[in-house]
Amino acid sequence: MTTPLESLAEALLACRAFASGAESAPEAILWCDPAGDFAPVMPVLRNRVPHLLTFGAYDAARRTGPSLWLRAAAARAVPGLDWHASDPPVIYLPGHGREMLRGAEECPAELQPLVWFAVTGVFFGQPKQARDWTLRGFLAAQGSPVLLNVPEDRATREALARAAARLFTEPLALLKGRTLDAAALDGLLVPDPTLDMLRWMDGSLTPESDSASFDAFGALAAKKLGLDPRKKSRQEAAARLAKREKGWGEVWQRFEEGGGDYDGVVKLLGMEEPQDLLTSPEAYPTENIRRETALRKNLGDLDSKPYTEAVKDVLALEAEHAWRRGTVWAKRGEAKLAEALQHLAVIATATALPAHTPDAMAKAYAAEGWKVDAAALAALDIARTGENRNAVTTALRTVYLPWLDAGAAALQTLGTQGKLPLAVPKAPPKAPDNAALVFVDGLRMDVAGRLSTALEARGAKVVFGWRWSGFPTVTATCKPLASPAAGVFAGGVVETLTPAAEGKPVTKPVLNKAIESAGWAVTETLLGSGPFWLEVGRFDEEGHSLGARLAERVGDGVTEIAELVLRLARQGRRVRIVTDHGWLLMPGGLPFAELLAGMTAPKARGSRVATLKEGAATNYVLLPWSWDQSVLLATAPGARAFYNGTEYAHGGVSPQECVLPVIDVTAEGEAAPLSISASWQRLRLRVEVKGGPA
Repeated sequence: MTTPLESLAEALLACRAFASGAESAPEAILWCDPAGDFAPVMPVLRNRVPHLLTFGAYDAARRTGPSLWLRAAAARAVPGLDWHASDPPVIYLPGHGREMLRGAEECPAELQPLVWFAVTGVFFGQPKQARDWTLRGFLAAQGSPVLLNVPEDRATREALARAAARLFTEPLALLKGRTLDAAALDGLLVPDPTLDMLRWMDGSLTPESDSASFDAFGALAAKKLGLDPRKKSRQEAAARLAKREKGWGEVWQRFEEGGGDYDGVVKLLGMEEPQDLLTSPEAYPTENIRRETALRKNLGDLDSKPYTEAVKDVLALEAEHAWRRGTVWAKRGEAKLAEALQHLAVIATATALPAHTPDAMAKAYAAEGWKVDAAALAALDIARTGENRNAVTTALRTVYLPWLDAGAAALQTLGTQGKLPLAVPKAPPKAPDNAALVFVDGLRMDVAGRLSTALEARGAKVVFGWRWSGFPTVTATCKPLASPAAGVFAGGVVETLTPAAEGKPVTKPVLNKAIESAGWAVTETLLGSGPFWLEVGRFDEEGHSLGARLAERVGDGVTEIAELVLRLARQGRRVRIVTDHGWLLMPGGLPFAELLAGMTAPKARGSRVATLKEGAATNYVLLPWSWDQSVLLATAPGARAFYNGTEYAHGGVSPQECVLPVIDVTAEGEAAPLSISASWQRLRLRVEVKGGPA
């Protein structure tokens, strides 16, 4: 690769040539630079030309010194200085022309020891003209060894002085054929003036950090953006940025692409205001704050409005604020309510689930209805704290709770008509050898939909189905129903709603033993390829402990389960994900359903189900326990709970609690089932592994 720097070094070395029959070798090459044009090139040139000496204050590291030191160095009498014997020293004289050395009587005393070299050495300059090179002359004048196109105007000369060090290291192939004017030269120092404008406004680019680059940046900014940072303030730049006129639109685009990650720029923009109604408001953080504040109040005011009016208001607010989700302020996390509003609008457009048959309702909920619940969780996850949380809570209680309550009431009505086909114990079909039955406690349909999406995004094949839960929708009743041992249990302890196995309540150890007796391992194992049952996830546990803040944990829980399931599927397992029950969730608490004192059996009340005393009168829906059809249990009406202030609850009848996901997962490029066999051959153990991932 040839560069101007290499051409300069070669031109200096060419000066050592002489006619051996008529001349003696030059003792030195004198390089006079009256204007000091080449001074910026010296640091990089010294590395290329080890015999380059410079006239000036003594600095051994830079091979710089006064005349007497230069005489000694040229004679190789200075310790530590050495170069090839055939190369005469190059003595660079910034600020002095060759005429100073040729007139001994007029030569300054400080240069007089070097006059000798004017006789015994040679001058480096323009060939055949006995003139010293200027920087532009070396690059572009007649006789130039590089012959580039460098204009002669003042702006270009100033830019050339700034960019010389960088220019001399550029490949000539990239410089040839270009007009190296001021803009092109400054562009070498400032390859990204748009980014530098943001850095300057942010306070990280200053004249002190790199004066040459800053001057180049200033010149480019003045030409391209009409603002010279060497003369104007950052606040003036912010006003131009907000208006985004001409070249400032590109600066704004870079600001947006960076997610507004320039706090200094944001602070400057925060001091600007739109000048008139025609000015686009999206560039002004104060406008975003005003609109976010107004939206917060609008959502808070929904609690005083009837459902139909509140729905219209939410949709109108969505039309008004949707554009803010695409702004840089949303990327900075400063438009939380505008983001949550997108999900509230999904809820506001929800239609009632069909209620003519349980099957129609379940299919509609499994296909689309669960997206309403997902939207509620998403809104809560976005608005996690403070006034934003209060505003979203108000909106959910106004437009989501009525939909939730109507669906639950409709399903309960079907239950009173004897049409609800809730699950009862039956033996599951024989599982294939490579089956993995993954049980997730409290995997509601919307969370399952999110899990399916995560699995598909990781390359898995997913078949998403559904089934009915048992009743009541509590773990003690419904987990055994979801297990491979469901057919061996019978009615058990009514007080705890737990079935029995051989007269023993189905606690976890009893359940695991029954599952093993049915031919399933109860933990993941690498040995063999037989079916196994695996319990993962903590949605139900966290729902009871966190209430509505469960929404903030769902994402992490889904990720953990997806990674485990995908690993199993890639091992060649046919994975089925099942659960026991869903749940209702409402920030601020589900509506309260009162149970009069003395109505329920001792310790027989759950959040959404209660065992009544024999003969107790009630208007609440009574449905049979899945494990003993003679036992009738009361369910809380609609979306209510038997405990006041309960945000997370299950045990009753609603699409959210009773329509359960069933997810079958396989992975592309499945491995053969893994099997490991071992046998002893005398004192040697032989282990053979077959199948498994490649």
